[in-house]
Amino acid sequence: MVQFRESLGIVMKLAALQAQLPNFKIRLLTQADQADLLALEQTNPAYHRYFTPEPLTATEIQRDLTAHPEGVVAAQKQVFGFYLANRLVAVLDLLNQYPQERFLFVGLLMVNKTYQRKTIGTVIMTGLMAAAQQAGIVAIQLTRVTADTASATFWRQLGFEDGDQLFLPLTHGDRLPVTTMTRLLAEIS
Repeated sequence: MVQFRESLGIVMKLAALQAQLPNFKIRLLTQADQADLLALEQTNPAYHRYFTPEPLTATEIQRDLTAHPEGVVAAQKQVFGFYLANRLVAVLDLLNQYPQERFLFVGLLMVNKTYQRKTIGTVIMTGLMAAAQQAGIVAIQLTRVTADTASATFWRQLGFEDGDQLFLPLTHGDRLPVTTMTRLLAEIS
């Protein structure tokens, strides 16, 4: 387990992210934003169906805002909302210093369906990578649903490379194949 040390300054700062992405209003999402986040995620029902056949609920959104892996402290998790014209158009769920120090882990990047294929996701990730490099982060890692070829293409175009295939246990007893992906930002020492 990596000990989280926010005092090192290796945590994604809202101001640093906002400086890289001035066309968005960015803020940390809280439980008060559940309705907006639910509406955004409901525009992408195919993604949710990978995890459960049941409809997405406000309870799941509430859990998603705070959920983190075992051994990770709550302060490591940040959920950023990206707004255009006061409308939530994208969400980015991050874990700082996970799975190891000087890494960022993308738990979720989701763009409202209306805004997809308009470079919003690419712009957000390009800004995140620049802000992360400035903060001393050496790599960004994520897992993607293995069967989701559109997602694989998106991440590969951003320079992410496939890693191990894992199996995520699902609440209804099945296991979902996921693939880790990593983008190095600097040499790992």
